[in-house]
Amino acid sequence: MEQFETAHYIFHYGADTQAARDIEAIAAYQESCYAYICNVLGVTLDFKIHYYLCASPEEVGRLYNDGDEPCDGFAETPDKIYAVYNAETQCIGFHEDAHIISYTVNSPESTAIREGLAMYFDRKWWGIHNMDWTGYYIKMGQYISVAKLLEEEIFDAHDCWLTYPIMGAFTEWLISAYGMERYMRLYKQKNTAEGMQLVYQKTPEELDKEFTSFIELFAVDEKVKQRMEELLNF
Repeated sequence: MEQFETAHYIFHYGADTQAARDIEAIAAYQESCYAYICNVLGVTLDFKIHYYLCASPEEVGRLYNDGDEPCDGFAETPDKIYAVYNAETQCIGFHEDAHIISYTVNSPESTAIREGLAMYFDRKWWGIHNMDWTGYYIKMGQYISVAKLLEEEIFDAHDCWLTYPIMGAFTEWLISAYGMERYMRLYKQKNTAEGMQLVYQKTPEELDKEFTSFIELFAVDEKVKQRMEELLNF
């Protein structure tokens, strides 16, 4: 594979691929994401991230799980990211970088918390804001409470199009309502449910009620709702 090195990344990609043609733009974009994540989290890394730009989900899957299942992207601690980049799909941006960078602070046991922080930086799922998705799920009776999503078996039992936006929206609300300093205290806790009691003096159920009460203040635009339904009928 060819390489392109920047201040904080070493990019790996095949010759004569879409990634090769776009590598300077990709590198500039990721450096901007990196700077923002580090600034928000107050983190400084002492290593470069190796970023493998793959031509297909199958190629990523071979690297991730020996070809058992295609995958668009994943982060491998401590310093590797694998992502699809071709003419149709460009899985670059904040998400996997947020994992790698935040794991230098802690890697919480809760998948919901880890993915919530990455989705906080993404802001959107399928081009629609996490908050809008959550409002839609509440309205349609599909919403799963944060308290339940903190349970691994419940989080894993549901599709990411449901769980990821909810946790991203909850993380954004929690940081906006109570501040990044307190959130980072929570992120460092081994047990998230107990950590919420310690940091916020509230149970996950109480925080979830505050969160959903906030979301329900805003109506989902009808055109956005129609687009959501189109996307969910894939």
